[in-house]
Amino acid sequence: MPLGRRGQTRRERIAMRGGHRVRWFCGVTLLLVLVLEGGSDVWAPRRASAQDRWNVPESARKMKNPIRATAASIQKGKRLFAEHCAMCHGDGGKGDGPMAEALETKPSDLTDRARMASQSDGELFWKISKGNPPMPDFEKTLSKEEIWHLVNYLRALAR
Repeated sequence: MPLGRRGQTRRERIAMRGGHRVRWFCGVTLLLVLVLEGGSDVWAPRRASAQDRWNVPESARKMKNPIRATAASIQKGKRLFAEHCAMCHGDGGKGDGPMAEALETKPSDLTDRARMASQSDGELFWKISKGNPPMPDFEKTLSKEEIWHLVNYLRALAR
């Protein structure tokens, strides 16, 4: 058989071209599968859980609650919670309020003992004060004292 370019026979050259086509087809198919089935997640923004969205400064974590968790304080916190928080967090604080379904980031379950125990009072105070969309900030709406009452109520919810 006569040898052509690069010392290959015609049959080898044809087989080689077919091999390139097969590899090209497999590559394109693999790329389509990745994009359509799961690779699209690579480009989609990750939905943060309510907990990973917070970047609480260390100074806030160290804050101490100046208001004792008395029955009166917890009752004030409960009233404030019903007025400002229950629409998203639910009456019982489980994150199942009437507005929760409409939110992209679901409200936290404030009755989760382990999760609540892992956060300092200062951390909770800072989160309520500063907010983090879709949660509004309450530092202009509520006084510091009211926010501390809310913290006391949240602690009572998680017991």
